[in-house]
Amino acid sequence: MNWKKSLRAAGLVAALTFGLVGCNTEGSYSPQEIIDQALQEMKEPLTYYAEYKMDMDDVGGKAQVKEWIKDDKRRIEITADNGEHIITVNNGSQIIMYDVVKNTVHKMDIGKESLGAFPSPRDQAESLFNLVKDTHDVKIAGEEKIAGRDTYKIVAKAKKEDTLLGDMEVWVDKKTWVTLKTVTNSAGNKMTSEYTKMDENAKIDDAQFTIDAPKDAKVEEITVPEPESVTLDTVKEQLGEFLMVPEENGLTLDDISLESVQEERSVYTFTYLKNGQQEIFVTVSKAISNDTKDETFPGIKERDIRGQKGTFMDEKKFRYIDWQENGYRYSIMNNNPERTVEDLVAYAKQMTIVK
Repeated sequence: MNWKKSLRAAGLVAALTFGLVGCNTEGSYSPQEIIDQALQEMKEPLTYYAEYKMDMDDVGGKAQVKEWIKDDKRRIEITADNGEHIITVNNGSQIIMYDVVKNTVHKMDIGKESLGAFPSPRDQAESLFNLVKDTHDVKIAGEEKIAGRDTYKIVAKAKKEDTLLGDMEVWVDKKTWVTLKTVTNSAGNKMTSEYTKMDENAKIDDAQFTIDAPKDAKVEEITVPEPESVTLDTVKEQLGEFLMVPEENGLTLDDISLESVQEERSVYTFTYLKNGQQEIFVTVSKAISNDTKDETFPGIKERDIRGQKGTFMDEKKFRYIDWQENGYRYSIMNNNPERTVEDLVAYAKQMTIVK
């Protein structure tokens, strides 16, 4: 298993479980009260050293992890059973990833100008909790010991089977409110993460947040490109004739941006407003031969869109439709939570050729 690719998934799970942790529960609190208080207490920085194990059952990936946390700095060392050894450091201004086996280093700046691309754990937790609070039943399921520490067990059970974020079990340290164990079923994959050691009194030197890679290591600087605003004439020049949602019935085009250049194509995003608020995002690009969606991914279903075979996702906080037509790939995503999938399909039906 490629653990570099799994880091993003692990980060998602960790952020999500933060949204399910609690505060001081000397009295009797509901899960909602615990969660609300936790989001406030997460503002306080923690310092600790810990060790835990990860097991992604569905793909047979297992790893042992060491973790150093100090204020806004973090160091994580992953040693996988398949021989991979990855060291990742967030020193507050850069994320540095060192692949020990391949002897490669990747660096990414997270200075002030890039902070928007890296929301804080609290911001991630708040956003992700907003995704699950209406789709899951959350309850306190008792108290257990994890790594010799007292924890509360919290269970979040999805209200329906076919959903992006599945069932979750979370064990939260009573003293520090760190999530010490999680069992999650997300995007069709089951992952277990369990701490075997945690020391919140550990003395952590700032030297831990540097990586002394060998001089012959291959170093690559990674930059996160900012979306580039472009004109409609530019899109026409690059794409030729394509479909566009017309400005009518109070809908106005606010911006067109070149979001990314992927493989052989450029992807353009049209941002539309209604009543002064963002309403929908429409993306258009030229289709390529291997341009397919994974329709087995949880939450993604097939449906007819403009007479074409398309797909859609209908999560309460995230809805979109996607299809190919005459050599182009289109998608429409809601920004207004009141808009349904049928509303998005109606916008698709209104699209006309731009020449």
